[in-house]
Amino acid sequence: MAAYDDLNVKRIAVISVISILVTAVTVLAVQVLYFAMADIVDGRKVQSASYTRQNAVLAEQSDEISRYGVDPDTGNVTIPVEDAMKKMVKEAGSHDEA
Repeated sequence: MAAYDDLNVKRIAVISVISILVTAVTVLAVQVLYFAMADIVDGRKVQSASYTRQNAVLAEQSDEISRYGVDPDTGNVTIPVEDAMKKMVKEAGSHDEA
C-alpha cells in the first residue's frame, strides 16, 4: 500500500508564522494602548483628586487631641496629647528617682 501525504506542509508553516506574528503584534498594540490610557486616567485622577472630606476629618481629629475638655456624659477629662506626654515623662522620671 502506498503512503500518500496530502498535507501541504509549506502552506501550514507559512500560515503558522503569519498567525504568530499577527498575535504578537496584536498583544503589543493592546499593551501600548492600555498603558497610554492608564497614564491618561491616572493623570486625571491626580488632577481632580479632592481630599476635602479627609482633610476635614483630619482637622477635626487634630483639634480634638489638642484641647482641654470634659465629657458631660462620663465626666472624663481630656487634655492635649503633648501635655499628657509631658506628664507621663515627668511621672516616669519621679518613679525612677525613688
